[in-house]
Amino acid sequence: MIDAVRAGDLCQAFAHTVRRRADAPALRSSDGAVELNWREYDALMRAVAGGLAALGVGRGGTVAMLLTNRYEAAVVDMATLHLGAVPLSVYNSTPVPQLAYLFADSGADVVVTELAMADAARAAVAGLDRPPRLVVLDGPEPNLGTLRTTGQPLETRPELSPDDLVTVVYTSGTTGEPKGAELTHHNILEQIRGLHSLGRLPEDGRALSYLPFAHMGDRLCAYYMPIVSGATITYHPDPRTAAGLLPWLRPTLYMAVPRIWNRLRVLALDLVAAAPDRARLEEAVELGGRLHDDRVVGRPAAPDLQRRWRSHGDALAALRRAIGLDAGELLFTGAAPLPPETLRFFAAIGTDLCECYGQSETAGIVLCNPADRPRPETNGLPLPGVTARLEPDGELLLRGPMVMRGYRNKPELTAAAFDPDGWLRTGDIFDTDEAGYYRIIDRKRDIFVTSTGKNVAPVHVENTVAAAGPLAGSVAAVGDGRPYVTALISPEPDAAAALTGDPDPARNAGHPALVKALTEAVSRANEALNDAERVRRFVIMRETWTPAGGELTATMKLRRGPIATKHAAAIEALYGPPSAGVIDVARRD
Repeated sequence: MIDAVRAGDLCQAFAHTVRRRADAPALRSSDGAVELNWREYDALMRAVAGGLAALGVGRGGTVAMLLTNRYEAAVVDMATLHLGAVPLSVYNSTPVPQLAYLFADSGADVVVTELAMADAARAAVAGLDRPPRLVVLDGPEPNLGTLRTTGQPLETRPELSPDDLVTVVYTSGTTGEPKGAELTHHNILEQIRGLHSLGRLPEDGRALSYLPFAHMGDRLCAYYMPIVSGATITYHPDPRTAAGLLPWLRPTLYMAVPRIWNRLRVLALDLVAAAPDRARLEEAVELGGRLHDDRVVGRPAAPDLQRRWRSHGDALAALRRAIGLDAGELLFTGAAPLPPETLRFFAAIGTDLCECYGQSETAGIVLCNPADRPRPETNGLPLPGVTARLEPDGELLLRGPMVMRGYRNKPELTAAAFDPDGWLRTGDIFDTDEAGYYRIIDRKRDIFVTSTGKNVAPVHVENTVAAAGPLAGSVAAVGDGRPYVTALISPEPDAAAALTGDPDPARNAGHPALVKALTEAVSRANEALNDAERVRRFVIMRETWTPAGGELTATMKLRRGPIATKHAAAIEALYGPPSAGVIDVARRD
């Protein structure tokens, strides 16, 4: 792996891994239908590169992909890089008008898609002044077979510069038009080298690609890092069912957002409650939680406490195996702060969740907890080569080799993203501890001030409510200029249906069992919040929030502006007199 870590570009890293891992599995589908070793991956990539070249893709060109998680995405991406061109992925939930914008803004020469999204892709390219060629992998020609057999397979690898582009990652668009962050080979490889130096790059192993391929977390953890480390990548097309694969796959490298870690915690707690040795497991979790509490405050662990916890090692190992995390060497949590109780639980059962921080503009991870000296409930330290500082208002500013070149075709927005001295403005509020570890508070633009003058970080409130039970799927905290905090809660559809026996979210909104369970969850969450943060009232939404509905981005982040507009009546009801659907939460004196 060392040669791949030191490579000057991703194509060099790929060549090193192909030589080292030639007969080891590289790409496979979760249904078992496809498995390619690294030699086969290389040969297919060369053939596809010849097909793309025959379609006119050359150095400086652009290939856009509109695909579910499938092994062909990695093949097309790597083939594009080997032509000196730029690959990029587009969220498959993107509406047609925005697809047209992205294809035009990126300057796509070719769009690669699949039958399920072919009509949307055709509609998007139809009105463009310079329409790209369309390849439907599983459709009529040109398709994957065409790419494999048209043109001459690539024979020589390209001469690339570390400053050549490796991809363009479009932000998910919580406000305004999407912006394409241009990332270089140097950005990506310096980040991987930084993680390696912190002991955070397992060799070989298994990774799972289930987040959208356009998501920087998936590109980093289930594509770029495996290219360097030699991990086998399993592709699964449905993020909603990906957690169910963990016991079968037993990933060594895995990235999940807090919402998924919260679900896995609930699953594990259910397994504890149903276990024949329940009392022993509950004792182990309690002891492990106390050890975690000591680590949080920097207190040395009591030897007797460690000994008692370790005596339950076999039971805890069985629990980790049951949820599929027993082989985890690098288990990332990111995208939002993880609720402390969720982090505490996984630490208690012996699962190390690596807290980190990054964004598209920093090629993914830029702050990370070192493997040998993690500090729980922080996002860690800057990667080697990165300099960080905080503005007076707490905004994190960054400089370093992972920071993007700029936004594609947007010099004004690129200039606005940096301060006059060249520091990237992250837009996120942080604080630091005495050892220099950083901890995110919230998005700068999201923090609101109640009418009583209290600053509230809504993400903290939302994550705490979501961690209090399995039923709160999406939570939007409200309270800017209001006397107290309230919330809109869109239930987790499967959990709500299991509780009520009814799959219809509109009928479930008023179901007594759901109202009771969510009220209890909010009350539990309030125990962990300060007085200004506590949710006083909430409403249960009559629909499941999705990107298509407008409340969520493609990466499942809240779109607060559209939520405030679309659900203005519900928000006003939360601050009005008692009314149907508004649920009051008992205050703690």
